[in-house]
Amino acid sequence: MEIIGKWNIAEAKVMNKDFKMEWRTAADIMADDSLDDYVKQSIGYSYCFTEDGKALTLFPIPADAPKEEIDEALASGEMKLHDDSTMILEEKAWKEEDGKLFYDTEAKAEVLGEKLSSWVEIKPTADGIELMAYRLVKE
Repeated sequence: MEIIGKWNIAEAKVMNKDFKMEWRTAADIMADDSLDDYVKQSIGYSYCFTEDGKALTLFPIPADAPKEEIDEALASGEMKLHDDSTMILEEKAWKEEDGKLFYDTEAKAEVLGEKLSSWVEIKPTADGIELMAYRLVKE
């Protein structure tokens, strides 16, 4: 599978009223008034996987964001641009190993004193990839 490029969220796992996780389309999530704003905001994320092993989480710059504030955030290093209309929220890593793709969550965890890997598998789906709680399709 060719992962290089930009991927958008088509579905996300969200908790239903019975406290069970279920896959829902981005459109369903955006139309559901019972979901928190941060859940809806995350649907706007996209991911860009680069040839040099970077995994960028991207978000559109709000249309009403004052140019002066954007310029200040860029100058201070608080914000990085991907292109004229998209900012980079975070930069992590991805790799291919034994024919499988992996994403570095950078999470630090251990069980019974044993450190767990921060790498999670990026799984292929019928029309894209699954990355943690998101199903992504290539732009």
